[in-house]
Amino acid sequence: MESVRGVVNRRVLSISLGIFLGTVSLAADFSEQKGAGYFEGALRYVVSRYSIRSGKALERTQTNVLATKDRLSIPSLDANEVFANNAPPGVSSALFRHDKGDFILYGDDIDAYRFRGYDQVLLGMAFRALALSGAPVDLTGPEESGPYLLRGFRTYLKRYRGEMDLRYDMYFTSDYRVNWGALSESWLFGNGGLRVPKLTAILERGEVPVRIEAFRGSKKLLSMNLMMADEFTVGKELVAIPPQKILHSSTSLLTQLAKEAAGFGGEE
Repeated sequence: MESVRGVVNRRVLSISLGIFLGTVSLAADFSEQKGAGYFEGALRYVVSRYSIRSGKALERTQTNVLATKDRLSIPSLDANEVFANNAPPGVSSALFRHDKGDFILYGDDIDAYRFRGYDQVLLGMAFRALALSGAPVDLTGPEESGPYLLRGFRTYLKRYRGEMDLRYDMYFTSDYRVNWGALSESWLFGNGGLRVPKLTAILERGEVPVRIEAFRGSKKLLSMNLMMADEFTVGKELVAIPPQKILHSSTSLLTQLAKEAAGFGGEE
Protein backbone atom coordinates (compact mmCIF):
# COMPACT_ATOMS: atom_id res chain seq x y z
CA MET A 1 0.00 0.00 0.00
CA GLU A 2 1.38 3.41 -1.04
CA SER A 3 2.24 5.80 1.80
CA VAL A 4 0.48 9.14 2.25
CA ARG A 5 3.77 10.93 1.56
CA GLY A 6 4.16 8.98 -1.68
CA VAL A 7 0.67 9.93 -2.82
CA VAL A 8 1.27 13.61 -2.00
CA ASN A 9 4.65 13.65 -3.77
CA ARG A 10 3.19 11.96 -6.85
CA ARG A 11 0.31 14.43 -7.00
CA VAL A 12 2.63 17.42 -6.56
CA LEU A 13 4.86 16.10 -9.35
CA SER A 14 1.83 15.50 -11.58
CA ILE A 15 0.45 18.99 -10.96
CA SER A 16 3.86 20.61 -11.50
CA LEU A 17 4.41 18.66 -14.71
CA GLY A 18 0.92 19.55 -15.91
CA ILE A 19 1.49 23.24 -15.26
CA PHE A 20 4.88 23.09 -16.99
CA LEU A 21 3.53 21.30 -20.06
CA GLY A 22 0.52 23.60 -20.16
CA THR A 23 2.77 26.64 -20.05
CA VAL A 24 4.97 25.27 -22.83
CA SER A 25 1.91 24.46 -24.93
CA LEU A 26 0.44 27.91 -24.32
CA ALA A 27 3.73 29.65 -25.08
CA ALA A 28 4.05 27.75 -28.34
CA ASP A 29 0.73 29.23 -29.45
CA PHE A 30 1.81 32.83 -28.95
CA SER A 31 2.15 34.95 -32.05
CA GLU A 32 5.43 36.89 -32.06
CA GLN A 33 7.09 39.36 -34.38
CA LYS A 34 9.62 37.67 -36.65
CA GLY A 35 11.67 40.64 -37.83
CA ALA A 36 14.01 42.63 -35.61
CA GLY A 37 13.37 46.25 -34.66
CA TYR A 38 10.01 47.79 -35.50
CA PHE A 39 7.20 45.80 -37.11
CA GLU A 40 6.71 46.23 -40.86
CA GLY A 41 3.49 45.08 -42.48
CA ALA A 42 -0.24 45.38 -41.86
CA LEU A 43 -2.30 45.28 -38.69
CA ARG A 44 -5.88 44.30 -39.52
CA TYR A 45 -8.54 45.49 -37.06
CA VAL A 46 -12.30 44.99 -36.90
CA VAL A 47 -14.21 47.76 -35.14
CA SER A 48 -17.70 46.92 -33.83
CA ARG A 49 -20.32 49.24 -32.34
CA TYR A 50 -23.11 47.81 -30.19
CA SER A 51 -26.70 48.66 -29.31
CA ILE A 52 -27.02 49.64 -25.64
CA ARG A 53 -30.52 48.15 -25.54
CA SER A 54 -30.04 44.82 -27.31
CA GLY A 55 -26.30 44.34 -26.89
CA LYS A 56 -26.06 43.31 -30.56
CA ALA A 57 -23.48 44.69 -32.95
CA LEU A 58 -24.93 47.53 -35.02
CA GLU A 59 -22.06 47.68 -37.49
CA ARG A 60 -18.65 46.19 -38.10
CA THR A 61 -15.91 47.83 -40.13
CA GLN A 62 -12.41 46.70 -41.02
CA THR A 63 -9.49 49.08 -40.57
CA ASN A 64 -5.98 48.35 -41.78
CA VAL A 65 -2.86 50.01 -40.40
CA LEU A 66 0.24 49.89 -42.60
CA ALA A 67 3.45 50.25 -40.60
CA THR A 68 7.15 50.70 -41.30
CA LYS A 69 9.88 51.89 -38.94
CA ASP A 70 9.55 55.42 -40.35
CA ARG A 71 5.85 55.77 -41.22
CA LEU A 72 2.32 54.71 -40.39
CA SER A 73 -0.66 54.85 -42.73
CA ILE A 74 -4.36 54.43 -41.99
CA PRO A 75 -5.91 54.31 -45.48
CA SER A 76 -9.52 54.15 -44.26
CA LEU A 77 -10.25 56.50 -41.36
CA ASP A 78 -13.64 57.37 -39.88
CA ALA A 79 -12.63 61.00 -39.49
CA ASN A 80 -16.07 62.23 -38.43
CA GLU A 81 -16.04 59.77 -35.53
CA VAL A 82 -12.63 61.06 -34.42
CA PHE A 83 -13.56 64.72 -34.82
CA ALA A 84 -17.07 64.34 -33.35
CA ASN A 85 -18.70 65.10 -36.73
CA ASN A 86 -16.50 68.18 -37.28
CA ALA A 87 -13.90 66.59 -39.54
CA PRO A 88 -12.25 68.61 -42.29
CA PRO A 89 -14.21 68.13 -45.54
CA GLY A 90 -13.41 64.92 -47.40
CA VAL A 91 -10.90 63.53 -44.88
CA SER A 92 -10.75 59.74 -44.98
CA SER A 93 -7.06 58.80 -44.58
CA ALA A 94 -4.18 59.54 -42.24
CA LEU A 95 -0.43 59.31 -42.82
CA PHE A 96 2.04 59.66 -39.93
CA ARG A 97 5.54 60.53 -41.15
CA HIS A 98 7.91 59.94 -38.24
CA ASP A 99 10.87 60.85 -40.47
CA LYS A 100 9.28 64.26 -41.19
CA GLY A 101 7.89 64.94 -37.72
CA ASP A 102 4.35 65.46 -38.99
CA PHE A 103 1.16 63.74 -40.02
CA ILE A 104 -1.19 64.30 -42.94
CA LEU A 105 -4.98 64.03 -43.17
CA TYR A 106 -6.45 63.76 -46.66
CA GLY A 107 -9.28 62.36 -48.76
CA ASP A 108 -10.13 61.77 -52.42
CA ASP A 109 -9.92 65.43 -53.44
CA ILE A 110 -6.69 67.39 -53.94
CA ASP A 111 -6.56 68.91 -50.45
CA ALA A 112 -4.42 67.53 -47.65
CA TYR A 113 -3.89 68.97 -44.16
CA ARG A 114 -0.46 68.91 -42.52
CA PHE A 115 -0.11 68.76 -38.72
CA ARG A 116 3.21 69.50 -37.04
CA GLY A 117 4.52 71.34 -34.00
CA TYR A 118 1.92 73.72 -32.59
CA ASP A 119 -0.75 72.27 -34.89
CA GLN A 120 -0.54 69.02 -32.93
CA VAL A 121 -0.95 70.91 -29.64
CA LEU A 122 -4.06 72.60 -31.05
CA LEU A 123 -5.42 69.25 -32.16
CA GLY A 124 -4.95 67.84 -28.66
CA MET A 125 -6.83 70.84 -27.24
CA ALA A 126 -9.60 70.34 -29.80
CA PHE A 127 -9.89 66.65 -28.90
CA ARG A 128 -10.12 67.59 -25.25
CA ALA A 129 -12.84 70.15 -25.93
CA LEU A 130 -14.80 67.83 -28.21
CA ALA A 131 -14.25 64.99 -25.73
CA LEU A 132 -14.48 62.43 -28.52
CA SER A 133 -18.25 62.58 -28.94
CA GLY A 134 -19.02 62.82 -25.24
CA ALA A 135 -16.60 60.27 -23.72
CA PRO A 136 -14.74 61.27 -20.54
CA VAL A 137 -11.49 63.12 -21.18
CA ASP A 138 -9.82 62.10 -17.91
CA LEU A 139 -9.58 58.42 -16.99
CA THR A 140 -8.29 56.72 -13.85
CA GLY A 141 -6.11 53.62 -13.73
CA PRO A 142 -4.88 51.49 -15.14
CA GLU A 143 -5.76 48.34 -13.21
CA GLU A 144 -3.35 45.78 -14.68
CA SER A 145 -3.60 42.00 -15.01
CA GLY A 146 -2.56 39.16 -17.30
CA PRO A 147 -1.23 37.57 -19.32
CA TYR A 148 -4.24 36.55 -21.42
CA LEU A 149 -4.26 34.67 -24.72
CA LEU A 150 -6.43 36.47 -27.30
CA ARG A 151 -6.57 35.02 -30.83
CA GLY A 152 -3.00 33.79 -30.52
CA PHE A 153 -1.58 37.00 -29.02
CA ARG A 154 -0.14 37.16 -25.50
CA THR A 155 -1.72 40.25 -23.94
CA TYR A 156 -1.87 42.23 -20.72
CA LEU A 157 -5.00 44.08 -19.63
CA LYS A 158 -4.97 47.79 -18.76
CA ARG A 159 -8.38 48.72 -17.33
CA TYR A 160 -9.39 52.39 -17.15
CA ARG A 161 -12.47 53.96 -15.58
CA GLY A 162 -14.25 57.22 -16.31
CA GLU A 163 -17.35 59.15 -15.41
CA MET A 164 -20.89 57.99 -16.22
CA ASP A 165 -19.99 54.40 -15.21
CA LEU A 166 -17.73 54.04 -18.25
CA ARG A 167 -14.95 51.45 -18.39
CA TYR A 168 -12.27 50.86 -21.00
CA ASP A 169 -10.50 47.49 -21.21
CA MET A 170 -7.31 47.72 -23.28
CA TYR A 171 -5.32 44.60 -24.05
CA PHE A 172 -1.77 45.16 -25.33
CA THR A 173 0.93 42.81 -26.54
CA SER A 174 4.65 43.52 -26.21
CA ASP A 175 5.52 40.68 -28.61
CA TYR A 176 5.19 43.19 -31.47
CA ARG A 177 6.77 46.66 -31.64
CA VAL A 178 5.21 49.36 -33.82
CA ASN A 179 6.61 52.87 -34.18
CA TRP A 180 3.47 54.87 -33.35
CA GLY A 181 5.25 58.18 -33.85
CA ALA A 182 3.01 61.19 -33.11
CA LEU A 183 0.28 58.92 -31.71
CA SER A 184 2.51 58.18 -28.71
CA GLU A 185 3.30 61.82 -27.90
CA SER A 186 1.86 63.74 -24.97
CA TRP A 187 -0.24 66.16 -27.05
CA LEU A 188 -2.76 63.34 -27.52
CA PHE A 189 -2.70 61.35 -24.26
CA GLY A 190 -1.06 63.85 -21.94
CA ASN A 191 -1.67 67.16 -20.23
CA GLY A 192 -2.77 68.88 -23.43
CA GLY A 193 -5.19 66.26 -24.67
CA LEU A 194 -6.97 63.21 -23.28
CA ARG A 195 -5.56 62.23 -19.90
CA VAL A 196 -5.10 58.47 -19.93
CA PRO A 197 -2.40 57.53 -17.36
CA LYS A 198 0.58 55.51 -18.68
CA LEU A 199 -0.88 55.18 -22.19
CA THR A 200 1.79 57.43 -23.72
CA ALA A 201 4.53 55.26 -22.18
CA ILE A 202 2.84 52.08 -23.45
CA LEU A 203 2.76 53.41 -27.01
CA GLU A 204 6.30 54.78 -26.77
CA ARG A 205 7.46 51.24 -26.00
CA GLY A 206 5.80 50.18 -29.26
CA GLU A 207 3.22 47.87 -27.66
CA VAL A 208 0.31 46.94 -29.92
CA PRO A 209 -3.38 47.05 -28.92
CA VAL A 210 -4.98 43.66 -29.52
CA ARG A 211 -8.41 44.45 -28.07
CA ILE A 212 -10.02 47.66 -26.84
CA GLU A 213 -13.53 47.54 -25.39
CA ALA A 214 -15.70 50.32 -24.01
CA PHE A 215 -18.51 49.61 -21.54
CA ARG A 216 -21.16 51.64 -19.78
CA GLY A 217 -21.98 49.55 -16.73
CA SER A 218 -22.38 46.00 -18.05
CA LYS A 219 -23.30 47.14 -21.58
CA LYS A 220 -20.64 46.99 -24.28
CA LEU A 221 -20.51 50.10 -26.47
CA LEU A 222 -17.58 49.46 -28.78
CA SER A 223 -14.82 46.97 -29.46
CA MET A 224 -11.71 47.00 -31.62
CA ASN A 225 -10.02 43.66 -32.24
CA LEU A 226 -6.72 42.87 -33.92
CA MET A 227 -7.44 39.99 -36.28
CA MET A 228 -4.03 39.62 -37.92
CA ALA A 229 -0.49 41.00 -37.83
CA ASP A 230 0.84 40.33 -41.33
CA GLU A 231 4.57 40.96 -41.74
CA PHE A 232 5.77 41.95 -45.22
CA THR A 233 7.83 44.66 -46.93
CA VAL A 234 5.58 47.69 -47.38
CA GLY A 235 6.06 49.53 -50.65
CA LYS A 236 7.12 53.18 -50.28
CA GLU A 237 4.12 54.36 -52.28
CA LEU A 238 1.77 52.87 -49.67
CA VAL A 239 3.16 55.14 -46.95
CA ALA A 240 3.56 58.30 -49.03
CA ILE A 241 1.33 61.28 -49.81
CA PRO A 242 -0.67 60.47 -52.95
CA PRO A 243 0.58 62.45 -55.97
CA GLN A 244 -0.79 65.89 -56.84
CA LYS A 245 -2.05 66.62 -53.33
CA ILE A 246 -2.00 70.25 -52.20
CA LEU A 247 -0.72 70.54 -48.64
CA HIS A 248 -2.48 73.08 -46.42
CA SER A 249 -1.40 74.23 -42.96
CA SER A 250 -3.91 73.03 -40.40
CA THR A 251 -3.40 75.93 -37.97
CA SER A 252 -6.34 78.06 -39.09
CA LEU A 253 -8.59 75.02 -39.43
CA LEU A 254 -7.72 73.80 -35.92
CA THR A 255 -8.07 77.23 -34.36
CA GLN A 256 -11.61 77.40 -35.69
CA LEU A 257 -12.31 73.82 -34.60
CA ALA A 258 -11.08 74.56 -31.06
CA LYS A 259 -13.26 77.69 -30.88
CA GLU A 260 -16.33 75.80 -32.03
CA ALA A 261 -15.66 72.97 -29.58
CA ALA A 262 -15.32 75.48 -26.73
CA GLY A 263 -18.56 77.19 -27.77
CA PHE A 264 -16.91 80.43 -28.91
CA GLY A 265 -17.40 80.11 -32.63
CA GLY A 266 -20.03 79.26 -35.16
CA GLU A 267 -23.58 80.43 -35.48
CA GLU A 268 -26.17 80.08 -32.78
